Amino acid sequence: MYKQVSGERARILARQVLTVPETLYQQRSLQASLHLFHSPGQKTKFSQAEGVSPSALSRFFNVYDWDSDRCWEEMQDTQWRTLLDAARQKRRPRLRLSVDLTTVEKVGTQLPYVSVYNGRHGIHLVVLFAEYGELKFPISYRVYQGKHTSTPVTLALDLLEEVPDFVGKRFQICVLADSGFESAVFLDGVQRLGFEFVVGVRSNRRTDHPGRVTVADCPHGGYVNLANWPLETLSLGRVDRGDREFFAVSSELLEGDEITAEGKRRWALESFFKEGKHQFGLAQFALRTARGLDRWILMVFLAFTLTMLHRSEDMTLKEAARLALYTLFPEVRLNHLLGQLQKEQEFLHQHGYSLSYARCKL
Repeated sequence: MYKQVSGERARILARQVLTVPETLYQQRSLQASLHLFHSPGQKTKFSQAEGVSPSALSRFFNVYDWDSDRCWEEMQDTQWRTLLDAARQKRRPRLRLSVDLTTVEKVGTQLPYVSVYNGRHGIHLVVLFAEYGELKFPISYRVYQGKHTSTPVTLALDLLEEVPDFVGKRFQICVLADSGFESAVFLDGVQRLGFEFVVGVRSNRRTDHPGRVTVADCPHGGYVNLANWPLETLSLGRVDRGDREFFAVSSELLEGDEITAEGKRRWALESFFKEGKHQFGLAQFALRTARGLDRWILMVFLAFTLTMLHRSEDMTLKEAARLALYTLFPEVRLNHLLGQLQKEQEFLHQHGYSLSYARCKL
């Protein structure tokens, strides 16, 4: 039943998104774009699009005034509603929201928002990612634009503040983040929103309890009060990975092993960063406008979301993406097959074959 519901939501989302552009010409461009981004492992280039020229797609991403904000709204509403459907029989389900920063490495000055952060040159994205059971969705993002602009912590809090009230009322929300978000401003902001958290901390983060020491001096599973955030007692988890030890604090008084187990759930977002960049085309962004960047990221998030709604445990990412593509956009697949037949006509004639096709009444 759950898969049927998620599949139906995926079909509804695809229909709603495809009707956002007002002209048939732009609708074809959007459909071709979704086909392009639903091809894990292949380079996402406009020249590989089916049935639309590269220049048409460039105008579609950079110039035309179709309502991409509405596409974001439709996608996010589907994501939240799907999560609610999956938790329908649960009394107080736990929803994990991860925030983190990733860099789409780029050089030069012609691409939008390129800057240097922590020694990495590129476009820096702060991403909000939701996880409940098998469901994993990238929800939204902000661009970190460099010095003298909003910090990654501020951008992450902005994303969390946009979580709908009906989601917070239905779920117990736990925010997961690494030590880049350990500041008192972030911890206070998360609690102000009514969310719990498991956040990484540096080994030299100082405490007031159990004494004026660092977290490296505190026991696994022990209680600590951070020196610059004395508002609440936190529990500490630590994990030794051989050459380095990692630490995390929890707003809930959990056992040490429970804290480290929660912290590991954040790797779902790290997996998305890897898959988004190398399987769904995020790393291949090369447009020169801020509008183009937003729409490129929209296509990545949409393709990943529709793929997750069609994925089962025994499917690879590529198989799930192909299933989503063929199920939701059959016209694109048909055009591709017919185009292939057209290209091979001369070869078939050379070997004594002739193929013809006609539309059947269903």
